[in-house]
Amino acid sequence: MKGFRMKGTIIEKVVDDREIFIYLPPSYDTSDRLYPVIYIQDGNTFKAIFDQIIDELEKNAQNQSIDEHIIVGITPIDRLNEYTPWYAKANHEKFHDFGGQGDKYLKYLEFELSNYLEKEFKIKKGKQYKKILGHSLGGLISIYSVFQNNNYSKVVGICASQWYQGWIDFIGKEKIINDDFQILFIAGEKEGHDKTTIQKNAPKCSALSFKIFKTRLDKDKVKMVWDEFDHHENLINRYKVGFLFLMQNDKKII
Repeated sequence: MKGFRMKGTIIEKVVDDREIFIYLPPSYDTSDRLYPVIYIQDGNTFKAIFDQIIDELEKNAQNQSIDEHIIVGITPIDRLNEYTPWYAKANHEKFHDFGGQGDKYLKYLEFELSNYLEKEFKIKKGKQYKKILGHSLGGLISIYSVFQNNNYSKVVGICASQWYQGWIDFIGKEKIINDDFQILFIAGEKEGHDKTTIQKNAPKCSALSFKIFKTRLDKDKVKMVWDEFDHHENLINRYKVGFLFLMQNDKKII
């Protein structure tokens, strides 16, 4: 944003042999209050996008159209293992199989990492103050969290790889553990258009997932945003939409 520069602070740390970055909002050092927190997957690649959107987010927070949050970007150790809910064969020979260690990763976020952050930083405790977002497989694991814990009040999946083997059947039948949350799906109409693997079904699976969640939750808790782009395109705007949803005051409507 022209004439506006980030006023918050970014701290980079290694926690449990994992690289993370923590964004502290502008008022953090001068206020005694506690802040809600957003957990972001693929923190290593997200950092470059964050640098391009934080000025606008801070401006909106300054205008009180959204609330200040602490934002935590988490770098995966092996995203094909940590961001997948169960084992599946690789889509391409250049990648190893999907390891299906998502349950273990989500428990790490819920307990070890969360406990560390709440001790070190001024973070509000309680589900209503915790949100989660991810892109691609990072979006898949973020959505998967609602079937594994009752930890997050808002969830965003951006182009969330819902083509994953067995996923559509799973979300239609499996018990949802999270008893109260809002969820936003962001998807591209051209996702998978150049693929010959299961990934070619990305738009169809995103639409099916949205339909399933609409039948399983209160309709006003489930939102969908489409754009005309492919999987890795329009990411800055997609993340902006996701953050505005997560950071908005609960009394405001997206």
